[in-house]
Amino acid sequence: METPDPRLIFSGTVQGLFLVGLRERLSLSTRASLREAGLDLDQDLLPAYPLSTWLRCQDIVLRTVWPDLPREEAQRRLGHAAVDGMMATMLGRVMSAAARTLGPRMGLGQLNRGLRASNNFQESRVTERGPGSIEVWINDIAGRPAYYVGILEASVRVMGARDPRVSVLRHEAPACTFLVEWVG
Repeated sequence: METPDPRLIFSGTVQGLFLVGLRERLSLSTRASLREAGLDLDQDLLPAYPLSTWLRCQDIVLRTVWPDLPREEAQRRLGHAAVDGMMATMLGRVMSAAARTLGPRMGLGQLNRGLRASNNFQESRVTERGPGSIEVWINDIAGRPAYYVGILEASVRVMGARDPRVSVLRHEAPACTFLVEWVG
């Protein structure tokens, strides 16, 4: 018997992406595909979803919402939608105000707390490299570096950064190290 993957994505993250961030973009057929994959958006959300379900549902959205984009660009936009959706929730509005007060440098220092609130398996470390430049290491990105590029870009923008640039420094699966740079 196969042991189930213990990695879980919590309902607040699922709500932020699918019910808020992508709400207007999900067609009836996409919602039906999500239901078949294990995410029924017409019912109360479960407390948590297996990572495999989360990834299947992301793949459905990538194919149906951004079918003409290269996969990496679609994943980056999905990362933006995840942050935008989270920031549009009541808790997200409070977090957004706090993030703007902290700014990118101190805000990225709180990334580990944010990841732990969204799932049960991710952790991060940040290393300041200079003004407007921070390395971010995430222990498990489920093979989706472009998605996390989008999350980090959108996050530092919420924190008040102008012209954020995020690049992958090292991808040593399952971990990845990103370089986050910004102006202001």
